This record gives sequence, C-alpha cells and structure tokens, in this order.
Amino acid sequence: MYYRDIWIFMYLSNGMNMDDLVRLRYRNIVDGEIKYIRQKTKRTTNTIQEISIAVTAQMQRIIDTWGNEPFPNNFIFPLIEPTEDAFTHKRRVKNITRCVNNRLKTIARAESIERVTTYTARHSFATVLERGGASIYYISESLGHTSITTTVNYLSSFKTAERLRHAELLTDFARVSSGTE
Repeated sequence: MYYRDIWIFMYLSNGMNMDDLVRLRYRNIVDGEIKYIRQKTKRTTNTIQEISIAVTAQMQRIIDTWGNEPFPNNFIFPLIEPTEDAFTHKRRVKNITRCVNNRLKTIARAESIERVTTYTARHSFATVLERGGASIYYISESLGHTSITTTVNYLSSFKTAERLRHAELLTDFARVSSGTE
C-alpha cells in the first residue's frame, strides 16, 4: 500500500520525480496547492519555473496516511532526513526508487500490466492529459518544461510506441483467429 500510494502521489503531482517528492516540505503547500521548483531544472537551466499542483482529496489522504507531522519545515513524507549529506541523500533516493519500482513490478505482474516504474508516473500523467484533450501548453507548464518543443518531443515518443504496438496487432493472427479480439 505504501509504495503504491507514493506512486499515485507522484502521478497526481504532475508526474513528479522521486528527487522532488522526497524534498517536499509542508511549507510547499500554499492555499491548497503544492508549489515547488524541479531539482532537475535548478541544475540544467537558467530559467526557473515554479510548478503548482492542486492538492486533491486523494493526495491529501496519502499525505494524512503516510506523512510527517504537518509543521512547515518538516518534509511531507519521511523518506529522507534534513541532516543528510548530498551523498547519503542521493543513495537514499536511489534505494527508495528501487523499493517503489520493485513493488510496482509485483503489482503490475498481478494485474497483467506491462512495465510500471516511478518514471511511468510522469509519462502517464502527460499521456492521460493529452488524450483527455488538455492543451499542450497546460501539459508543458505542468511538467515544468521551459519549451513547448520539449513537450511535443516528449509526447511524440508515446505516439511512436503506440503506432508500433498497433502495427504489430496487424500481424498477430493467432490472437485474432482464437477469438480474443
């Protein structure tokens, strides 16, 4: 339940990555929204863009269930310690990611779902919004991309994989002839 809930929180938080999730503090919640700057953006660009995420009832339930005491300087989730050095922090994030991914693998196998990882939370978020009709501008801003081109390239990779999967259906005669389609 814990690792599943962490993945769901990541998905509902615009596909937030683990490095950002572990750094969230209660002070990042302002007027019912989580506001933060991606760690990756801080390292790779001069354009800093704050991301805002509406805290849904499901997200609040996850915070209430698994979160620390709600004091402004506390991390929302007890995944890292504020006194950790950068090396320890990086190692712990890697271990947490591995634990979540291992649990997701078990859940996916039980449900006959293809591969699911912490990274698929981000892809799923973007894909569901796009297929639901959200504008590319909204998706781009939600993901924290500084360029629409990045978002277009990001989403086009899904379409390529989807086209390939559908093309393979055209020659999957065994399934068609067995009546499973």
